[in-house]
Amino acid sequence: MKKIVPCLFLFAAVSLGQSVILTLDAPDTNISGLALGGGALWACDNVTNRVYKLDASTGSVLLDWYVDASGAHPTGMTFADNKVYVALTSGYVNYYDASGSYLGQFSALC
Repeated sequence: MKKIVPCLFLFAAVSLGQSVILTLDAPDTNISGLALGGGALWACDNVTNRVYKLDASTGSVLLDWYVDASGAHPTGMTFADNKVYVALTSGYVNYYDASGSYLGQFSALC
């Protein structure tokens, strides 16, 4: 399995003279986005269109769901205000509550 070690975090650790303290097995093979919030690590896969809620200490999958994106794929994500925001290749963002219930969609097109 692939390891979740985002380049940005690794670069920050190296540039600050810090070391990596934890690596986790990825829950899927094409992780395209990570977010941290609500006491969990969140990951999305851009091939299987799944979102994963992971235990941030162990990497265990706590919850996962399918992103119905009408042919688009998840490319990134963030967590804010107890919501999971999933950016799609279509230029839209789907958002969900922390239990995976779909709340809506908005355009991120400029």
